[in-house]
Amino acid sequence: MDWQHIFPTYAVVTDSDNNSVVTSFGESPADYASLSIKNVVSVNHRGFIRLSGPDSEKFLQGQVTCDLTQLGTQSSLNGAHLTPKGRIIFLFSVTRDSQGALLLETNPSVIELAMASFKKYSVFFKTEITEVTDQFVSVLVSGPNADTIINKIDADTSRLIGIDTYSLSMRAERTQACLSKVTGELIPAGQGYSDLLRIRSGTADVTAESSDNFIVQMINLDAQNYISFKKGCYTGQEIVARAHYRGTVKRRMYILKLATSTLPAIGEGLINTDGKVIGNVANVALASDKTIEILAILAIKSADSTQIKFSDLSFIDLTQRPLPYEIIERS
Repeated sequence: MDWQHIFPTYAVVTDSDNNSVVTSFGESPADYASLSIKNVVSVNHRGFIRLSGPDSEKFLQGQVTCDLTQLGTQSSLNGAHLTPKGRIIFLFSVTRDSQGALLLETNPSVIELAMASFKKYSVFFKTEITEVTDQFVSVLVSGPNADTIINKIDADTSRLIGIDTYSLSMRAERTQACLSKVTGELIPAGQGYSDLLRIRSGTADVTAESSDNFIVQMINLDAQNYISFKKGCYTGQEIVARAHYRGTVKRRMYILKLATSTLPAIGEGLINTDGKVIGNVANVALASDKTIEILAILAIKSADSTQIKFSDLSFIDLTQRPLPYEIIERS
């Protein structure tokens, strides 16, 4: 994708290990606070899987947490694919393409895991499962006028993922044409800013490192319309239903702002001032040159901690940011 051609006055910087990932357009984390009040289009590196064939919907309906009968021709659904023990293999957003096939957008690091798991279950179905990541481009459009701007972009898919933040995907060959009408209204930003916006949306991104680690309630999927409790059976459904109707959820996900520029590893333990591990890191991003924000899975009884530590660092002051959705616990 030639981002330099679309935004010729900006300095496009790509990842040294993967030149398809744009790390910045000259901005740094020190600029993120000012970007948060502007209209921004930020690159959002994602992976895509296509399921085509007459049995595709029937197959997927028996494998995922969302109800595909609710998927319209110009809408999307969020869902998860689980192990038989109810652990999340990967998360996705699903839409239909112009041929009626199912298109799943997910974290690119889990594409191989996702396809291997699907193919294990799909042998008795007439469905073809292919990776089409190189055929699509994804961006986030955020800011006070985001809702107006996205109506000018002829994207293949568009969905609200956070406050004034939309996720858009489009075919790679159409990207320049899709964005040409609004480039003058948007400031471009790189993957780091998209990572921060995703954290602020309160939605975890399950990666290759965190696959098979979480149950759905741990990362608040039951509060974000990822789960249908009315559809029929799917892999892992019994575990999800038991926790929802009978269990007491002891850990939940929170957005934490930490006074450090050191990034913890995905899955790293978080320790309170009593020396106890009270949770783990689900996702992390720089928020400024002096702070980071993380999605942390914490024991609910310890969620009021004001200091934590990880790795060999000293204790760090933390602030809990509000989730942009409500969690209702069953009594």
